[in-house]
Amino acid sequence: MTAQKLIQFLIESDHHLSARTLIEASVHVPRRGTRWVAAFRGSDGRQVWRSTGLTDARAALELATTWEEDARQQRLAQGGGTRKPTIRVRAGSAERQVGLLTQAEVAAILRISQRAVREIERRAFHKLRKHPALKTFWREWQTGEVEEAVGAVSCYGALTGAERAALYALVRTRPERQTLRKLLRLTDPH
Repeated sequence: MTAQKLIQFLIESDHHLSARTLIEASVHVPRRGTRWVAAFRGSDGRQVWRSTGLTDARAALELATTWEEDARQQRLAQGGGTRKPTIRVRAGSAERQVGLLTQAEVAAILRISQRAVREIERRAFHKLRKHPALKTFWREWQTGEVEEAVGAVSCYGALTGAERAALYALVRTRPERQTLRKLLRLTDPH
């Protein structure tokens, strides 16, 4: 991108700018290779590396730019938003007041690291975004074709005293105990 194009882009842009919007396709020759490899943002917004199979730099860059433009069109067709969906429960947030669990609490329950919880969350959102039934439902909901089902939520019944005792027997630390109490309040309001 030339300086002139960059300035024009900055002046004419009406939306929030980020570095991701300024990144464009590039080509590289691997250390031991002879063919150019393209790097560009794919249809899911992530960086993609793909061999062009070409030995001419100019032709490889044109191909990479074409791939990037195709991916951009796919992103726009999918709804455009490149912002990564996340669920973060922070102190004082509305989510915290409702009683949702923090990543630390989830990690304590599952006995895994917070990093693993973040990775699981990322993969789950990716699967949800790609699920065809959810895409269909979202399109129907946006057009007003979906009606809300009343009473569709099922109730699983309250935990017995023995079940509660068994859960508390698994708890080892204070944060785990606090998290278990919160879970029990959410699942069994009695």
